[in-house]
Amino acid sequence: MNKVKNFFDDFTFHARVMPIMVVTMPIVIAAISKGILQGGWSENIGLILLSLVYFTMTSKIARNLGKSYEKKMYQQLGGMPSTIVLRFSNDTFDEVTKKRYHKKLNQFDGLVLPLHASDETSDTDLQYISASNILRNYANSNRNKEQRVYQELKEYNFWRNLYGTKGIALVVYLLIIVREITLHGTIDIKNIFLNPYPDYVVLILMTLYAVTFVLFVNKQTVIIKAFDYAKSLIEVCERI
Repeated sequence: MNKVKNFFDDFTFHARVMPIMVVTMPIVIAAISKGILQGGWSENIGLILLSLVYFTMTSKIARNLGKSYEKKMYQQLGGMPSTIVLRFSNDTFDEVTKKRYHKKLNQFDGLVLPLHASDETSDTDLQYISASNILRNYANSNRNKEQRVYQELKEYNFWRNLYGTKGIALVVYLLIIVREITLHGTIDIKNIFLNPYPDYVVLILMTLYAVTFVLFVNKQTVIIKAFDYAKSLIEVCERI
């Protein structure tokens, strides 16, 4: 993994490459296990090299798929999480803390954040978006000081991009499952549980991964991670 990581910067590796590695992991494991059983060591080396090329090529695809979902998520939520967190209608921060943050942000040129819920208008979100951009630029420029914000950002981007690839991943897993079933003809349920190795290893692995993706890679996880990042970003107000 370290050799793969050397090809990318820290953020790109965690946010773009790791989702692809998670998606392809069962496929690589299945291919290598078959290669070991069949003694195809040269094929294994070739597979690893192809995997490196694959990670490089598809890292941007994962990011684009994640960004595509992000736009839909913002529409469903009614705005960016950082904007929502700054609204008085949101209870992530208590009202006293929110007023204090708004006052501090109003020190920046052009920002006039409301200090009371009654002062919010239809145009207030533009102020919140601008304030979020200021905090984001500050945090990105001071990663050493804002490690928590950076870690939350990586976590959010990882889950966002992983969820973006979910549809493609499930299609690939299902195709491999169908292929394995077709190759074996009649499936012996008893052997699947009592004697799975080596005939049913791939089938079991793909099925488990497909179920895991369905259960754990979901919209709610992405939303939670998005608000975790938003909260840590707004808390930068404590230190600027």
